[in-house]
Formats: sequence, C-alpha cells, structure tokens
Amino acid sequence: MDCARLWLGLLMPAVAALDFSYHHQPEMEAFLKNVAQNYSSITHLHSIGKSVQVQFCW
Repeated sequence: MDCARLWLGLLMPAVAALDFSYHHQPEMEAFLKNVAQNYSSITHLHSIGKSVQVQFCW
C-alpha cells in the first residue's frame, strides 16, 4: 500500500501538468511546423493527404 501511495504521489504532478483540452487544426499545424523547423535534423513533416473538409492531414 505504501508503494502505491509513493507512485501516486510521484505521478500526480505530472498528470496535473498535462493539457487535455481540444486543439484546433490551425494551432496543431503551427505546433507541428514549429517542431519540424526547430528540429529539422531529426524530424520531417509530411502531409498524408487532405480531409473531406480540405484540410491537410499531418
């Protein structure tokens, strides 16, 4: 039981820091492009097509 309390105490701050809100297409696209630009030596951003709403799928 003490082990479970320890793990719970360690994990709660990390879970509380996560953002579980909905991210809209423009902000997700900006985030992905920013990551690809800042880490171009290890990342590549490719579109896999467009949605039925004619938005790029990254």
